[in-house]
Amino acid sequence: MKKLLLCSLMLCLMTTFGQKKKNGTVYIKHPAIDVINEMYAAVNQNNLEKLGELFADDFKGINGDNINKDAEPFTKEEFINNINQWNTTNRYFSLKTGKNAYPDAVEYKDENFNKVTYVYAWEVMSGVGGKTGVKFTQPRHAQYVVNADNKIGFVRLYMNQRPFNESWRSRRALSDGKIYSNHDNINTVRKSIHALQYGDMAHFFEAFTADAKFDGLFNDWDKKGLTMDEFKAMQLDFLNAYTIQSIDNKWIKYYEFESQDNHVQSWWRLTLVSKADNKEITIPVMLIHKFNDAGKIVKSTELWNQAKL
Repeated sequence: MKKLLLCSLMLCLMTTFGQKKKNGTVYIKHPAIDVINEMYAAVNQNNLEKLGELFADDFKGINGDNINKDAEPFTKEEFINNINQWNTTNRYFSLKTGKNAYPDAVEYKDENFNKVTYVYAWEVMSGVGGKTGVKFTQPRHAQYVVNADNKIGFVRLYMNQRPFNESWRSRRALSDGKIYSNHDNINTVRKSIHALQYGDMAHFFEAFTADAKFDGLFNDWDKKGLTMDEFKAMQLDFLNAYTIQSIDNKWIKYYEFESQDNHVQSWWRLTLVSKADNKEITIPVMLIHKFNDAGKIVKSTELWNQAKL
């Protein structure tokens, strides 16, 4: 009997918790969605007159990320002016639904909401800063309310402000460390590169840590740099095919950054002679060498046009 009562109680609880109550309908096609799509077109054309027609006179806009609970909502004029600023201060500004995303329209049964239609959309704002040249791509979530007159009466926006940080920082000059024309790390690079010209591979590689990485246009974008042994093998193949006639430094600086790894950047004039046909080849080469605190190179990146070979 106890088991029967327990089973009945569990069944009753499961039935209670499993119940569903519908409070509206979700639409993939709806006149309210058409209004939002018209708004996207007007935003992208910066058609302020059309935007004025699409927004209700008593429109209110809310920044969903604002932690100030007493913040005043945007008015219609303020919101449209904000759109105009996005278009005029940026190039190629665009507002559209995100990839594999589309707006949903929801009509609620609740009597407090049944005279309007809610439209929920995942959107992407993108563009290039007109003053800074900084490219941004900003996903955001939007909750629109379209009234019975097919006017947008309310919007609440949620988005991460971090993608705009670089654009904001770039509006004024900021220092990021020091640049040296003479430095021990510059000397290390020069000695290493000139050792290569004279076939002194021991002194060339002594500038590097044992676990140094070697990268450049010879490598695919998504692959890790070569190890010391892999780079040595590549260098051997190269020297079997070409004789280095000269390596002349044209420009070299050491960058001591506050925000990233320190490195020496240098430009060289590399003159080779092909062992196959005795043809002389001259190639401009840019090198970037990153250093550790002990003054050893931990990564080398070489950039030059290999088609010249």
